[in-house]
Amino acid sequence: MEQHTPRHRPSGQYAAADSRRAAIIDAALVLFAKAGYLNSSLAKIAEEAGTSATVITHHFGSKQRLLMAVLEAREDRTVRTFGRLGPDSDSDSDSDSDSDSGDDCGDDVRALFHEVLALATYNLTQPGLIQLYTRLSAEAGDPAHPAHTYFAERYERVARFLASALQRSLDAGQLRDGIDPQSIAREILAVSDGLQVQWAVAEGRLDFVGLYRAHLDRLARALTVDGKGLDEPA
Repeated sequence: MEQHTPRHRPSGQYAAADSRRAAIIDAALVLFAKAGYLNSSLAKIAEEAGTSATVITHHFGSKQRLLMAVLEAREDRTVRTFGRLGPDSDSDSDSDSDSDSGDDCGDDVRALFHEVLALATYNLTQPGLIQLYTRLSAEAGDPAHPAHTYFAERYERVARFLASALQRSLDAGQLRDGIDPQSIAREILAVSDGLQVQWAVAEGRLDFVGLYRAHLDRLARALTVDGKGLDEPA
């Protein structure tokens, strides 16, 4: 009986395919950030990536799947650097025991705010991603937009994580009675995203970090029993 030897694609071909996918994602990120998802055609993305729309379709299947690949790439970069504060960090999730335990922040709200500020500062090193995020989040307000579900679920996950961390601080007696962790979590998200939009519109000339730090410092003073800010020892 004739023996059939399985065919394996040489590793160099895999590397080339991965490199091509990465180039397409980077090109899509740039165009989505500049013109928005709705105004970026596969032809324009292909031109930016130095390939063809057919190749993009081969790798991603559709423009909608390419969009999700771009968003996933953004999340991957965030999680690699700030795993606990990534959008998939969920204190109610069995798959993320580190977030559940809260070992990094414990019940210290000031430590939590420092992590939030550090993540925001890191995001500023990737202005294209901020522009993409702010533009897409506005477009995605339309339920028919392909990223609508992504953003709706992401906001819920991040708000739930922040509220859970704040609840631990409240239970530990660090926060004043009557604090609503859910409302504070939404406030933190609103200020962060609002400043990101203004930073993007100002083309980076806004002191995002300084303004956000000042807000979190005021919040720490208002919420904590001891009334101390971010950089004051507990």
